[in-house]
Amino acid sequence: MNNFIVRAIAASALIAITTNTAWAQATDRFPNRPLRIITGYLPGGVSDTIARTMAERLGEQMGQRIVVDGRPGAGGTLSMEIAANASPDGYTLFMAQPVITISPNFKRKLPIDPLKAFAPVSVVGMGATMLVVHPATPALSVKDLIAYGKTGAGSRMAYGHSGQGSTNHLAGELFAIMSGLKLTPVAYKGAAANILATLQGEVQMAFLPVLAALPQVKNGKLKAIGVTGAKRTQAAPEVPAIAETLPGFEVPVWYGLMVPAATPQPIVARLNAEMKKALETAAVRERLAAQGIDVEYTTVAQFDRLIRDDAARWAKLVREAGIVLE
Repeated sequence: MNNFIVRAIAASALIAITTNTAWAQATDRFPNRPLRIITGYLPGGVSDTIARTMAERLGEQMGQRIVVDGRPGAGGTLSMEIAANASPDGYTLFMAQPVITISPNFKRKLPIDPLKAFAPVSVVGMGATMLVVHPATPALSVKDLIAYGKTGAGSRMAYGHSGQGSTNHLAGELFAIMSGLKLTPVAYKGAAANILATLQGEVQMAFLPVLAALPQVKNGKLKAIGVTGAKRTQAAPEVPAIAETLPGFEVPVWYGLMVPAATPQPIVARLNAEMKKALETAAVRERLAAQGIDVEYTTVAQFDRLIRDDAARWAKLVREAGIVLE
């Protein structure tokens, strides 16, 4: 072996040792400055409230201020791109939702691969979507609704949702496939417009966030038929899961924190441990429950598996239903 090769090997080893030492030192000191959580939705919404709740508690635990950085736009994909391109040092976290797993199915390709751009830290909790119908619709259950939808009067039913590619849009598509009904999807700009359209009879049914739907259900203006999670939600335990009638029906609306993919594993592990501690706090659980969130801590591996399963679910649905997501 000549001297040039020996020197090259030595230089490479020195670089590796220096890099590993620098990362080890950075991890030991982590965090030694403020952090931020990027979210893609406006202040006051569920995502923003979850992000602020976690920022406050994690900041107290870790002795550093955590800023919530809202970057709304493009259905959540703008914030996703910003977070993915942040420095992978643990100081930037992303308030992730199913846009991570749904967006790879968009016709418009993103400049990043969401499934490869992030490292999961932990799920914060699961939200719920509720299937509601107009009072004039003769159904009190999922079974009733399916039976009605197969009659002449019910064969022209439309359902409202909050935008193409949203979880409540895809919940409707999955419901149509599993029930055998022919449903017409109608998009509205947000839950408020969706509720109004259902109240006015523009659509016979709608998929809505539980907290948005509950006031109208409680005053009798809408009927709650089911929720889209694998099990009932704590926010409305009296409403059955759709899966109780259609086994296997599940549209998880998860919220979790992620970091750029190259973030060192020791920092990811530290953040996961801090999240576990935060999510065991009564004040955090109560505040999230008030937003309709069922708290659910996961290990890094469990969160990674959830993401893979979710991505496979949406890819299969888009393919089988022939959905084109612009």
